[in-house]
Amino acid sequence: MQRFLRFLLVVLPALAMASCGGIPKTSIVSVPDGTPIASVDDSLLARVLERAIAPNGAVSYTELRSDSELTEYLREIALVRTDAFVSRAELLAFWMNAHNAYVLDLIRSNGPAHSLDDIPGFQYAKVVIAGGKSYSLDDIEHAVIEKQFREPRAFFGLFEGSRSSPELARTPFSESELSDELDFQLRNFLADSTKNYLDRRTNTLYLSPLFKEYESSLEAATGGSMLAFIRDFAPPQMAEWIAGHPHITISYLRSDNTIFTSDIEPHHEPSHERTYAPAPRRTPGGIR
Repeated sequence: MQRFLRFLLVVLPALAMASCGGIPKTSIVSVPDGTPIASVDDSLLARVLERAIAPNGAVSYTELRSDSELTEYLREIALVRTDAFVSRAELLAFWMNAHNAYVLDLIRSNGPAHSLDDIPGFQYAKVVIAGGKSYSLDDIEHAVIEKQFREPRAFFGLFEGSRSSPELARTPFSESELSDELDFQLRNFLADSTKNYLDRRTNTLYLSPLFKEYESSLEAATGGSMLAFIRDFAPPQMAEWIAGHPHITISYLRSDNTIFTSDIEPHHEPSHERTYAPAPRRTPGGIR
């Protein structure tokens, strides 16, 4: 009876959303049969990432289409007991890996798609099954990671699948290396001048919309200063400029929801542009 009730809690909301045409396909549609487990095998995800990520960071969803190890990893995510993790770092690493694995699954299961906008319910449908409960990607990002962990670097390790997204980490996040891994993700993201860069001519810092989305949490982490947070992780030239120019203007770039894939796709005209100037060139260190 308990398993049947758990099944209803997961499946009935999904069916209701499906009737409105707003639920995407996933490889795991209900809590799998089996005994709850105390941990997940991250080596499954490690092999998936090794196969799927191209040298430039793009993902091959053709490669993932019938990847059984990704499906098995999602099955373990669904069965794991989240109260069995012994540290906050281990639990945070789990949630980040679960989020990123489900992004891969959602895109592979609902393709071919050119943009995340082509996948109804991608962000908000409660199709992520973790620890026996259902979540949306948005739930994991905001209700779990942002609210429960208060670790602002984590936002930049959450892969979203688009050209505007932080790149997918090439190895699973781990308890023992998590702080260094989060530092690397954030520094790498800030150094990509197609996503964030400084225009010294106008003393304007153009930032990814992710910084706007998580503005309150980022400012809370540094006593109310977005610039202080960025300065701590920015490339050296950008950090030096910020330190010496306290009246920098911050402007936010537009999101580009085009799926960042190494599979053959139509010619792409970038929409990730600055609001008040031509689209940025990719340059080392995000400086112009």
